[in-house]
This record gives sequence, C-alpha cells and structure tokens, in this order.
Amino acid sequence: PIPSTLDPDEVLVQIKASALCHTELHFCDGTLNLGVKPITMGHEAVGIITQCGTNVNESRIGERVICYYYVGCAKPTCRWCQAGQEQICPALQAEFGFVSDGGLAGYLKAPARNAVLLPDSE
Repeated sequence: PIPSTLDPDEVLVQIKASALCHTELHFCDGTLNLGVKPITMGHEAVGIITQCGTNVNESRIGERVICYYYVGCAKPTCRWCQAGQEQICPALQAEFGFVSDGGLAGYLKAPARNAVLLPDSE
C-alpha cells in the first residue's frame, strides 16, 4: 500500500529498483532479528520522489533518488548531523528495511535528507 501520510520533513518515493544483499538472507534465516514483524525488507532502494511533506520544497517531485538507509538524530545539538555528516552521528540507526518498511515495497517514505539525488545517466 501507498503510505497515506507524510511527516513535514519526509518525501514519498516510488521505488524503481531495490537490491538484495546478504543482510536480507540473515533476516530470512533468523540470524538477524530486530523484533519488527511484519516488515518489508530492502535497504538498498532507488526511485522517484512523488510527494513531499509540508517542509520540503515541492520542486523535489520527480527527482531520481537513492534512499540512504541510515538515519541520524538530526538534532540541532548534534554537530555531526548539523555538519551533514550523519554517518558518524552517535545515534545513527539503520531504518528502511530494518525497523520500517523498505525498498521491496512499491513506495517508501523517508526523511527528505535521506533521499539523495542521483545524477542523470547517459
């Protein structure tokens, strides 16, 4: 199903492709269990932004993006998130396909900062 609501800083991405890696196999065989069930797997996804939350510029609609699946805290007091270096945020956590539905669904909602613009291909 298409998510019906977006938080103000989120975008809705129509998934065009999603990769599988060994992580999904760990979920399937029980080696990895984060206690979230049911869940749609897929943490490596690309697609097109189709809708924006109220705090996101609507010019982003139509962008081809990859959904970066780690989410930092984004707190104003976090120097790493504020510097655009969420990958070293001490509160960093895996999100899509881990604790919320991932890219094997038709649509994914994500913080706009995690929808990274893909360059045009030739």
